[in-house]
Amino acid sequence: MRTLLVISSLLLSVCSVLAQNGVLIPEIINFSKKVYQSGNQNRGIEQDPRGLLYFANDDGLLVFDGTYWHTYALPNRSIVRSLVVDSNRIFVGGQQEIGYFYFDAKGVLTYQSLRQLIPPGETDFTDVWHVVRFRHDIFFQSNKRIFRFHDGKITAFRSINWSFLGACRDLLIAQEYDHGLMCFINGAWQPLATKDNFSKDKVAVRSLTGFGTDKIFLTTVKAGVFLIDKGTVTKWETPAIAAIIRDFIHYSCAIDTTLIAIATRLGGYYIINTRGEIVQHVTKLQGLQSNTINNVYADKEKNLWLALNNGIDLVIFNSPISHITPDNANKSPGYSAAVYHDRLYIGTGIGLYNVAIPPDYHLGKIAGSFIPVPNGNGIIWGLSVVNGQLLMGRNDGAYIVEKDSCVPLDLSTGFWSFQPLTSQQPCPRIIGGAYNGVNIYTYPGNKFVNPRLHTSFESAKNIVVKDSDIWVAHPYQGLYKISFNDTGAPVSKHYKDIHHILSSGHNHLFMIRGKIVLVTGNGIFEYDPVTRDFKPSAFFSALFGSLPISYLREDAQGNIWFIAEKKPGVIDMSSPGNPVMTWFPELNNLVLGNDEEFIYPINKDNVLLAGEVGFYHLDYDRYRTTSHRMKVLLRSITVTYKKDSVLFGGYLFDNGWNPADNYVFGKRIGHKWNSIHFEFSTPYFSTTVEYSCRLGGYEKEWTPWSKRTERTFTNLPAGDYVFECVARNSSGFTSAVSQFTFTISPPWYNSYLAWVVYVLAVIWGVYYFYKRQQKKYLVQHADRLRKQREKFGEEQRRLQYLHQLEIEKNEKEIIRLENIRLEAEAEHNEAQLASNTMNLLQKRELLNKIKDEIIKAQEEAEPDRRAKNIRRIIKIINDELEVADDWQRFSVYFDKANNDFLKTLKETFPLLTPTDLKLCAYLRLNLSTKAIADLLNLSTRGVESSRYRLRKKLDLAGEVSLADFLSSVGSKIKSNQS
Repeated sequence: MRTLLVISSLLLSVCSVLAQNGVLIPEIINFSKKVYQSGNQNRGIEQDPRGLLYFANDDGLLVFDGTYWHTYALPNRSIVRSLVVDSNRIFVGGQQEIGYFYFDAKGVLTYQSLRQLIPPGETDFTDVWHVVRFRHDIFFQSNKRIFRFHDGKITAFRSINWSFLGACRDLLIAQEYDHGLMCFINGAWQPLATKDNFSKDKVAVRSLTGFGTDKIFLTTVKAGVFLIDKGTVTKWETPAIAAIIRDFIHYSCAIDTTLIAIATRLGGYYIINTRGEIVQHVTKLQGLQSNTINNVYADKEKNLWLALNNGIDLVIFNSPISHITPDNANKSPGYSAAVYHDRLYIGTGIGLYNVAIPPDYHLGKIAGSFIPVPNGNGIIWGLSVVNGQLLMGRNDGAYIVEKDSCVPLDLSTGFWSFQPLTSQQPCPRIIGGAYNGVNIYTYPGNKFVNPRLHTSFESAKNIVVKDSDIWVAHPYQGLYKISFNDTGAPVSKHYKDIHHILSSGHNHLFMIRGKIVLVTGNGIFEYDPVTRDFKPSAFFSALFGSLPISYLREDAQGNIWFIAEKKPGVIDMSSPGNPVMTWFPELNNLVLGNDEEFIYPINKDNVLLAGEVGFYHLDYDRYRTTSHRMKVLLRSITVTYKKDSVLFGGYLFDNGWNPADNYVFGKRIGHKWNSIHFEFSTPYFSTTVEYSCRLGGYEKEWTPWSKRTERTFTNLPAGDYVFECVARNSSGFTSAVSQFTFTISPPWYNSYLAWVVYVLAVIWGVYYFYKRQQKKYLVQHADRLRKQREKFGEEQRRLQYLHQLEIEKNEKEIIRLENIRLEAEAEHNEAQLASNTMNLLQKRELLNKIKDEIIKAQEEAEPDRRAKNIRRIIKIINDELEVADDWQRFSVYFDKANNDFLKTLKETFPLLTPTDLKLCAYLRLNLSTKAIADLLNLSTRGVESSRYRLRKKLDLAGEVSLADFLSSVGSKIKSNQS
């Protein structure tokens, strides 16, 4: 009997070793039916190039984009059992239904059945359990038929029972009832040589996946795992696989060339490596909704999707952040941690746990389980390695943690933590922070001794020691400074806050960069050993500003870890002079707060943060160097008037991985549909994602970053618009900008057609107005013409009358003028006659006188007297020629004949001489120059000179003729008289 017990104990030990889990548990996100609002059971899982996830669900095809869930039912409302994504089509198999979903012109997912292509007599099938893409063909497997969809045609392959179909590494393998494993070669099914018998349903094959770089991993429900290498099927047996088989394998998938995920019916999922060792085992205890997993799928980010009977689980397998829960049955907070003697110790709210760790470890690669430390039950507030020993502060005392137990050191009260008083190794005196003050311990002979030295005040949780200065902070009661009296006993003194740096709560002390740092609600302060007081820290103020910091810790690399309002982060000091702040929003509100914060930076690969449940592990080096592949998907764009109308259904064909969606809506949107709603998402699950967007053409500024995944615009004016959206993850990586371009037409009254109508209406109006005015004008013009004709007739009659009067007047005037002319002419003739008469008389008198003188001369006998008489005759003649009285008589006669010509000239031009007047009279008579010269007794040149001087005196312009001017003088006078 005893031997049997020993054997049973050994078997349990072996099973425990085989089933041991990894230290880290990845983040698990549960999607229940209430979340995705579709059928209970899920089976097949696929992802398209854009990152959308597709699930074979009881209610149809279930689609998830990272934010929104949508279900697309089959025409016969049957269960979707299987699916596969091929380019821009999603082929599905249901109950008596095969077909595919495709993206129509608006990006709406639409179903196309292929049932009508099945040859007659081959439609006798029920559930389609597998849909497989092989080369350029699609294969559908039901129990009695395998259908091949090739070049738009379907071929059927019959069997008593086809129980499996899968494709991997250019092999299409099926399990047939009579022949077992078969391979599709050259259009026909051929048996695959195996040592094991897969026929007659003796072995139930469940999945095919890649193994390593060139092998195929084939799983069965209970018969184990087989490897296919170059057409040879070999069973692969390891202790770990033997343990996994007991949970009944459902499915498997390759995460990469080194890791394979195995889904089971009873035991959750396992991760194994190519050596057949279990790397991770996660069950309902670790956070799954169920231990029964129908399917497992590794997405592009190496996250695992689990199809369950009652939901869907997402395992963030490839995340730099994981979870540590030492006791899954009791999910208590984590408070403290320490690495000691190749073991990691974790202090929680219910006890102390540890796990073995090798040198140069990474917790993510350690397979093991935490085990409780004997006598370690309680609230473990602190773990401190002092003088090479691990001290534990617990709610009921102080303990020394040895290999297999916790040995009491001081049970007088509860303890927080311990630290050496000086840097001396080993340190002879150690300070212990207790519930009721500070205790001092000595270390003689490499052994802790309690000399009962104590200073009392409430709760010494925050203790900082530098040189000979010991400071203790209480969150609410302020600061205490500890000193030692002459006997070596500790004495506390309350700090006098004369500068008002303390706050009413949340006062904390830390040792950072070799300085004592005080954090209060009023800021961050540093201890100045010169003034022996605290002063504001310029360094930390520049880093944190007004952030409400509640925890600080410096790691070995000089980076400063912090927590502010339960939001953890780090100041990376790796670049001298250029500190970089990084937040970890994935852990927001998951870490402890309220003066229980704790961060344990072991190294750059392993940082532990105390959480509300256990600890969170952060691989900081991987977190800041991980490359991200994010894309904003435009998931739905609708416009609204009296109902919604879809502009874009959210599905686009994508041959490769385009960094952004760019969709141009080709049609103009009617103005009444000017309220538009956008939904967008990012199928990125490793970290928190925020979005920013804007509507180009409507707004210039981008919206603040937020988790909101929709945007609505109402009453948009007519115009061209571009909706832009970008995503950012918690590491600060920003995606490319996705765009949707559209145009809203103007309202009907502002459209091009309306403007054409307006223009035509204006033209017609102008034309109508013109024609109306023209008609009115013609009427008015005709009226005016009539009136003008009447007026003209009257005017003509008046003018005719006036003309008649004028004619009569003119005739009278003509008669009068003619009479005047006749009178003048008569007067002239009379004057001329008188003048001629006078001349005749004068000439007769002269001649008689000359005659008498001649007779006298003849009678003279003496020559002298005769000559004297002749001279006297000549003198008489000369005197007659020069006599002025003759000119006077001439001028009188001349003026009478020429309207006072000479008188008028004399009055008008008083400077004229008698010779000038004579010249004017002779010129008026139109005498020749020679005749005038004889009359004036001048030469011809003298006459010309006289004419020139006369023009000067008369002030005549060069173009005025002297003769014309003299002729006009008499006419003007005559005219004036008339």
